[in-house]
Amino acid sequence: MRSQLIQTIANLEQLITESGYELKNIVRLNIYTTNMNEFFTTCMDVYVPFLQKYGIQQTTTGFEVKGLFATCTIELEATAVK
Repeated sequence: MRSQLIQTIANLEQLITESGYELKNIVRLNIYTTNMNEFFTTCMDVYVPFLQKYGIQQTTTGFEVKGLFATCTIELEATAVK
């Protein structure tokens, strides 16, 4: 899950930047994971610095889901404003 989160954050950074938005303007961030406990125990040292790096102060909602696409264990959904 940790390596998938690192890649997911990189993808999100690229997508938002290439779309002409700034990551500091994320106003909603949803986390979908197949194991919320694993997220909190193995990923917070990746997730929190990501938020701090861009000064993101948004509402985060975490969802534990039964499954994601193929072998994915984590997915991020963000809303950014200009």
